[in-house]
Amino acid sequence: MTTRRRFSPTEKAQVVMETLVPKANVAEICRTHGVHSSQVYEWKRAALAGMHLALTGSASPDATLRAENARLKKLVAESALVIDRLQETLGGNSVGKNDGGGS
Repeated sequence: MTTRRRFSPTEKAQVVMETLVPKANVAEICRTHGVHSSQVYEWKRAALAGMHLALTGSASPDATLRAENARLKKLVAESALVIDRLQETLGGNSVGKNDGGGS
């Protein structure tokens, strides 16, 4: 049984770049680097998709998630402020209020 080799992002990029050279022999590149051709085509597809996103200005999935996370944090903070004000208005002690220990 053979062990599975892990390729670093730099190694993957190098292999993909070699396949982009005009008249590149993908089979030979695969043999040289010890990787199956289907894996190289998957890396190439992912690289081209990433380039497309970068060139069209589309946000990456990570950037989209970060923006949504920031939006939700803001909503939670605003809700906490509203709850705090309502508790003060109703005469109750607010949860996060520091009144110096006197009640």
